[in-house]
Amino acid sequence: MKKWFRFFGLSFFSHRLSKEGAGRGYTNTFLGFILALVFLFLSFVGGDMLPFGVHYGNSPDYRATLHGVFANADADKRIEGKIENNRLKVRKQSGEYTEGVFVNTLESDIDKQNYSINGCNIVVDTRPADTLAEIEAYCVNSDGTNSKISYQDYLTLSDVKKINYDFKLRYTGNELVLTDKMVEEYRAYVDGLGAESKGKTEKLAADLADKAITKDEYNRAIYELYFVSYYPEITSYEKTSKVPLLRNYYYHQYINEDFNNYLFVFDDCITGSFETKGGIGVSFYGFYNNLDEGVLIDEGATQAEANAEVDNFIKNCYGANWLINAYAYFMNTITLAPFIALMLMVATLLAYSIMKFLGVESITSLGAILKIVGSYVWFSGLVSSAMSVMLSFFINRSFIITLPLILFFVTLIIRSIVFVIKERELYKKQLEQEESIQTEV
Repeated sequence: MKKWFRFFGLSFFSHRLSKEGAGRGYTNTFLGFILALVFLFLSFVGGDMLPFGVHYGNSPDYRATLHGVFANADADKRIEGKIENNRLKVRKQSGEYTEGVFVNTLESDIDKQNYSINGCNIVVDTRPADTLAEIEAYCVNSDGTNSKISYQDYLTLSDVKKINYDFKLRYTGNELVLTDKMVEEYRAYVDGLGAESKGKTEKLAADLADKAITKDEYNRAIYELYFVSYYPEITSYEKTSKVPLLRNYYYHQYINEDFNNYLFVFDDCITGSFETKGGIGVSFYGFYNNLDEGVLIDEGATQAEANAEVDNFIKNCYGANWLINAYAYFMNTITLAPFIALMLMVATLLAYSIMKFLGVESITSLGAILKIVGSYVWFSGLVSSAMSVMLSFFINRSFIITLPLILFFVTLIIRSIVFVIKERELYKKQLEQEESIQTEV
């Protein structure tokens, strides 16, 4: 067992020990492969999570914008917040905790003047995530002219002409409030589609009469039936809802449009992006799960303490999603396993080919080369993990997915080539010794 530990633990550093792999089983290669996956997983999680606090601390304008909202020295400008049941509730000074838009430096000149520092923006919108969005539906001609027509006009076209148009939605940024008149019109439309559709609306009306559902639930259900019947599917706009939601106005209008240096504060999460003084871009999101209940800024806190509590709030929100990130990276690692195996095979074939080209016949079996190269796999993963985490403090977060893989492959290839070069030298010496003995004889 002691010899095995020496082989498995030190073969990366020893030519002699790694060459022992040729006479050992493939179990060592498989075990090294599993450990490499573990180290790559750790590099993904560590490279993503660990540098955030450092990057955030190196973004003074961004932090100043956030401090201006939640820790403003002017009480009339400060937005007070508290965590309650994993939800953020906010209010203005001496007001009530209510739902709504409290700050929007993107669309309010006053808010921009009061809070935005050097182009950093913040939106505090605590309306529930399922709030309905007011939208405008239209269609765009795909003939290259990009001419637009309303969805109502599109419906009047012939089937042949409809083929030339693509359906689009524009979120206005306003909440859709369902009035009784609107719901009646929606129900009339659904009822006119046939007996099956009419049966659905009648079932909802019966549930409302029996108080099995509320009036708001009834209105929303009727609207959903109308929307999915009247409009095409909207999966390109909404992933979790049948109808447009107001929350996604910000995603479609700003976040998905190459927009940065912002923070959106919602009732259940935050999402943001900033750039450090060194030019490193960081995009992030966070949740309030596991955050301490209570106000964000303690009463009587000094300005420095208030600013620090805002910073801790952001970092704790980001830290609260570590389990989600870990699960996502775990699934990503599993998905990448075949590629890691492919890298191992490429390194093996490369070493085998070079040895054949150089005429090194001390190791002639491809399987033996695989076991030798396989002895380097786990330590290559360890090197990749350590270097990735260190470099993650100096690079954009978007590189975290690819950097560990590149470092792993490069390390494995270099070590395999070093083995071939060393083996060639030893093989050459062996041939010279044999030739010398034959000459003497």
